[in-house]
Amino acid sequence: MATIDELKHRIDLHDLADRLGIKRGRGGNKALYHSPQHQDKSPSLSIYMNHPKYGTGWKDHSSGAGGSCVDLVMFTRGGTVAEAVRYLRDAYGIPMDRPTSTDRRDKSTVEYIADRCLADPQSAREYLRGRAISDAAIDAAISARTLGFNTWTSSKVVQGEVGYGGPAAAFVVRAPADTRVVAVDVRYVDPSLNGGVKTQTQGEKSGFGWTADARRLAKAKRAYVVESAINALSIDTCALPGTAAFALRGLANVDAIDFTLLRGKQVVICMDNDEPFADGHPRAGQRPGPEAAWALYERLTSLNISAMLVDQAQWLADLADGEKTRKPINDVNDYLQLRGAAELARAVDQLEPWLIAGFAGDATRRGRPRIFLPSHDFAQYWRFRVRPDFTSYITKMDRNEESGVETPVITDLCGFRIAGISRVAVASATSTMTGDADQAPSVYFAVSVQAARHGAQLIRRVFLDDQLHNVDQWGKFGPIWSPAPFKRMVNILERGADLGARQAANFVGLAWREGRLIVNEGPDCYYTEADKQCPYHNLTFPSGPIADARRVISAFQTTFKYNAATIPLVWALGGHLKALLGFWPHITVQANKGAGKSTLIKRLERALAFTMFSGQSLQTEFRLLTSISHTSHPVGWEELSARRQDVIDKAVGLLQENYQYTVTRRGSDMTEYLLCAPVMLAGEDVPVRSLLGKLVRTTLTGKRGPLLPDDLPRFPVRQWLEFLARLDKRSVMATYAELRNEALANCRASGEDDGATRMAGNYAAVNLAWKYLCKFAGIDAHDGHFIRDLIAEMNSHVSETSADREPWVWILETVLSEIDGGNYKHPYTFDTVDGEFCLLMRTGHVMDHIAHTSALRDIWNGLPVKSDRVFKAQLKHAGVVVGDKEVERRIFTRRVPYLTPISLRRLADFNLHVSVREDLATDALQGA
Repeated sequence: MATIDELKHRIDLHDLADRLGIKRGRGGNKALYHSPQHQDKSPSLSIYMNHPKYGTGWKDHSSGAGGSCVDLVMFTRGGTVAEAVRYLRDAYGIPMDRPTSTDRRDKSTVEYIADRCLADPQSAREYLRGRAISDAAIDAAISARTLGFNTWTSSKVVQGEVGYGGPAAAFVVRAPADTRVVAVDVRYVDPSLNGGVKTQTQGEKSGFGWTADARRLAKAKRAYVVESAINALSIDTCALPGTAAFALRGLANVDAIDFTLLRGKQVVICMDNDEPFADGHPRAGQRPGPEAAWALYERLTSLNISAMLVDQAQWLADLADGEKTRKPINDVNDYLQLRGAAELARAVDQLEPWLIAGFAGDATRRGRPRIFLPSHDFAQYWRFRVRPDFTSYITKMDRNEESGVETPVITDLCGFRIAGISRVAVASATSTMTGDADQAPSVYFAVSVQAARHGAQLIRRVFLDDQLHNVDQWGKFGPIWSPAPFKRMVNILERGADLGARQAANFVGLAWREGRLIVNEGPDCYYTEADKQCPYHNLTFPSGPIADARRVISAFQTTFKYNAATIPLVWALGGHLKALLGFWPHITVQANKGAGKSTLIKRLERALAFTMFSGQSLQTEFRLLTSISHTSHPVGWEELSARRQDVIDKAVGLLQENYQYTVTRRGSDMTEYLLCAPVMLAGEDVPVRSLLGKLVRTTLTGKRGPLLPDDLPRFPVRQWLEFLARLDKRSVMATYAELRNEALANCRASGEDDGATRMAGNYAAVNLAWKYLCKFAGIDAHDGHFIRDLIAEMNSHVSETSADREPWVWILETVLSEIDGGNYKHPYTFDTVDGEFCLLMRTGHVMDHIAHTSALRDIWNGLPVKSDRVFKAQLKHAGVVVGDKEVERRIFTRRVPYLTPISLRRLADFNLHVSVREDLATDALQGA
């Protein structure tokens, strides 16, 4: 365990207080905290960092309590020292085992820079005040430890040269997942000291944005996206209720940042109001800020995040003496300095009214247009006006005869806003599963709409080409009051189908797109009938720190002995390796009543966000099919054995197909279904004899341990999939080959048993998932003896099913039962052949009996072998046939040729037995 001294060394008390939710009083970085034990009017808890008298620690002056980081956790949350240490280890991702001197994570350079900048953040106040930033916005950023002040200067660079440095406001950039420092952006108070360079970044520039207070952003209903931290603080200065600002830190981050953190918020985009590049420039006519806003709008729309652009048409500076035209105001901070916070608040609340974001329908457009509209479309385009969730239409312009002023007559068009119509090329199933070049993509049209009932979440539906102008299809979004103008609007929007055009894969999990592995979630897919085509069509994978992975694995290893609960956990997470391996086995979870099966499955569902379908929902083949389509995330089928035999046969047939993947199409419109999901089969007696070569198992009976803790976090599935997406397919296949050889070497079956060889390959796949899980979570592969217990389960499975893996066994088992019951009407007899007592019968008669006996109809339908030729070949391959030739015997009064002699002694090795009729045996001997 990490010692308390190590925790003291590694954990910042201010950051811990923030994580514990301890409220801080006013006064910036030097302010005290309110006591978490009681309501106090004034702050009473102090945190000391290298204090000359008190050192580093904390003290609650109202109660006299104090101490280290461990004591602060106990004081706030209660519990024991061990529980407090466990909380700190999980919260900060500190490994369970004590790190060695080589494993200990030292602070990075950028973290040291951040610490130095945060030591005196108040010095940034004067500079920011000069940029019209309010004290409240400054205090909030200082309190969240995202704003500091840098005084570093280079001893090797002369003042006035680039790289010298100087006093600068410092903006500390933190990762959204774990708040670790990833970069520090500095903005120099006097750029001339640094050679005229205004800004500089230490650390990561790509993939991370800046916000003054991450907690405020998480709670906000509206988020403004701007270019720089100064602009974000300018928005904060307006003190708009329920609003937070997010800075891109550069236009290149439009494509690099993961904007899923903005889901559920109304996003307002306000990039710099740049002038077009002049003629003769390589980028003549382009405007970097607005064009980045267009790209960001497309990205957010593809994530189903509602976005609008600020209307900057009237962002004009006042006329100065001698100027004939008014110059545009460039950015948010310039507007704040010129007009003040109140005017800025009004300006950023003025959203573009145009149908296509970023494309003005009047003379205010500057530079290169976002889209080209033919004259007949542009002549009608200006009539359509939008608000975030509503669309209007200008029917005519009324002209006042006296004043000459024209007033638009506006009528309601529809009760929603079309955020975009985009052409989407969906990869074929083969390309999605293998990464091969796509030869047959499907083209759909993704329609994103914002309606009042869904707030800031966009509704997305996929239209086929012939559905795009069907008003009935559009009417599902909301009311349409004027169908004719609405159709004209859709016709105009068709011109912009290329704006958000994208490549996609209809698959939830780890998949291939354009030759590379990606993590695809439900909102990333474009199904024509989402609720039918994929059980996870709206799933976003659980996300969290990697420390949660270690905790979940450890808990599952404890709750059942011999890793009986860990095997299904590893199997479920490893199912996403199907995109790399090309297959994945199913699993059976068998247990007696009261063994804890249902409890374990429910906890697996919670930990991994997978779905267990009840037997009631699996009554038809179509329901079975829709439950396993377009995903590698596991699903479960509960109590399959309690269903009708025809349902069982259909279910087993589907499971045979989706061991790898199969494409099928259903319905009059031939909707595509990609059968792929690994399936967990749970029950006391799972009927899977024909599937033994395509599954693994775990047995829970007699292995129950302590219950899983209620506060167990969810497994960080998203981070796990991102880890898998970085793997190389060749190295994965090479590692699997090694593990398969190891499994075969440890398998108790002989190498000639093809069924056992495939079973060993299935268990090797689970072992492969365990190897990568250990690497992902930072644990030892031998922890908890998982590999030993997995091999033991494999050998137990192989030995117990040796007589169940071949179809000829099932056929003979049925026929021998019919013989004992007196129902077998075809000729047969018993006799000695080559010194062995045998059952003599025709294989053709055996298959005819099963095929034409009404009581055996369900058994016949479920048999994978229906040919007597194949049946006879399997008998010979199994070594139960005596001799190389058929024999002829007299049975009662008839001579019957072409009888196959089957050794009763060899059948007994497969647990097959039959009652010998002495009259037949005697008669046969006499006839011979």
